[in-house]
Amino acid sequence: MTRVMNRQPVRLIHIRVTQPQENHVKKILAAGAVTVALFGGTLAVAPAASAANGTPGCVTKAEYKKAKKGMTKKRVKKIFGTGGKRDAHASSGGYVSEIRSYKTCSKYSAVAIAFDKAPGSKLRLSAKSAVWVS
Repeated sequence: MTRVMNRQPVRLIHIRVTQPQENHVKKILAAGAVTVALFGGTLAVAPAASAANGTPGCVTKAEYKKAKKGMTKKRVKKIFGTGGKRDAHASSGGYVSEIRSYKTCSKYSAVAIAFDKAPGSKLRLSAKSAVWVS
């Protein structure tokens, strides 16, 4: 007999902040709130398919583990083999926050990465989150 205890449904939230608004500070605060809500921690539900070189267009669990805080957006794209989809973007006073979602190589899994940039620097990974379902 198999017993499943405390199984909670996974809720995916998609927020798009793409059109310029008059109050840029509100956009930065909204992107920060989304980042905290979505990326408070990483949750691994089940093991995913092992990473293999040549998985363009989708992210494996091993590729996800290679992405580290402080990496540039360009470096993450090289590791993942895809640029993902921009879900949220906010900027004010030279500061930029961006959240991107990525297709995974395992069905029903999800990966999201937050990037931040200070004036005069490049977008760098600031938070990451994933749910792996096999």
